[in-house]
Amino acid sequence: MFDIVNIDGAKLIFSPLRGLKTASVGVFINAGARHEDRRLKGIAHFLEHMVFKGSRKYSYKAIKREIEGRGGLLNGFTSQESTAYYSQCLSRNVYKNIDILLDMAVSPSLDAKEIEKERNVVLEEVKMHNDLPSIRASILLDELLWKGHPLGEEVIGYLGTIMKIKRGDLNRFRHKFYIPDNMVIVCVADCDRAKLIEKVKYKLSKARKNKTRFKVYPPLSLDKTKVVTEYKEINQTHIYIGFRGPSYRSKERFAVELLHVVLGANMSSRLFEEIREKRGICYDVSTEVRKFRDSGAFCIHAGMDAKNIITTLKNILKQLYIVKTKEVPGSELERAKDYALGQVTMGMEKPEGKMFYLADSYLALKRIYTEKEIKSLIQKISSKDIMLVARRIFDFKKMCVSCVSNSTRIEEKISDLINSTRFP
Repeated sequence: MFDIVNIDGAKLIFSPLRGLKTASVGVFINAGARHEDRRLKGIAHFLEHMVFKGSRKYSYKAIKREIEGRGGLLNGFTSQESTAYYSQCLSRNVYKNIDILLDMAVSPSLDAKEIEKERNVVLEEVKMHNDLPSIRASILLDELLWKGHPLGEEVIGYLGTIMKIKRGDLNRFRHKFYIPDNMVIVCVADCDRAKLIEKVKYKLSKARKNKTRFKVYPPLSLDKTKVVTEYKEINQTHIYIGFRGPSYRSKERFAVELLHVVLGANMSSRLFEEIREKRGICYDVSTEVRKFRDSGAFCIHAGMDAKNIITTLKNILKQLYIVKTKEVPGSELERAKDYALGQVTMGMEKPEGKMFYLADSYLALKRIYTEKEIKSLIQKISSKDIMLVARRIFDFKKMCVSCVSNSTRIEEKISDLINSTRFP
């Protein structure tokens, strides 16, 4: 159960979980990395960091103490399409947490000295991402999947662009996007609805009331297979295989979720069973579904010894071929549905899980499916539906492969395998 209240253009989504002692509250901004000027790549993420450094009413120390000192948790993130500030707390502290989060988002101090200190923190985060081979392989895959498009660029930015960001740039980005008209506020708690609405109204009365208009452009279609490798002195090779997939708004998105369960979402999935359990050549092999409002991707990741790269890749491609040419057996389909539905139910029973679901759904779709509707949509999916969506996604002539390894000439070996294998 939930309801949506319009407050000065912002959407407040309230879902009462009666009798629960814990709660989750979040402020979600309908803007992320794909809305940036490329010259200032990483500004959305930089601003997210700065919002935690203090606001008009709360110092950065007070922000942490008022939430963590009352038994709560505080966090935030920047994605390609949104930015979020959220907390988990005891239900009795909901109003205080809403006050803090909205003050952070509406009135951040953006102190010049703190900007310079935090710039160094963000630069270290970029270096960390580049040093971690699994993350680095994922970055390289994104560049292939969405070459020349903002979705293919790093959310956290690059060393060169982060150095260019000034206080005025941060304020201009904030004034454009951090406005009520571009906010979704979510509260999942056992609290008084009227008091919650009054608190949000009071905080938003101090916010800028302008409207923002912006366009995003969908990426062009992939036209061929692409391979990229990067040499690093590491002991474990990391490989990613990616295909374009349905968007968040696609009618196929639930079928893709079941395809994900069948192939690599858990220890019962085919890739885990075939590559780790039967052959013992990978510690981690899994799949991931990336969904945006106008695009998407289906990705496979594996980490293994360099000598097993080609064997691993062969077996992954074999499993993809099987799932696109043979219908999933009924018993396996039912297990996949039970797993997917179980994840939905468990997520909805946790305040944080329900908060993210409500926010993500409204931001992407401007509507929210009930748990009953989700279950109905998943139950309707047939084995044939999964096979057909697999055929549309796994086009081996438009496949992207990235690899970070200590092996030389690995790009040539991967390309030779792809070119020598006959794909339908």
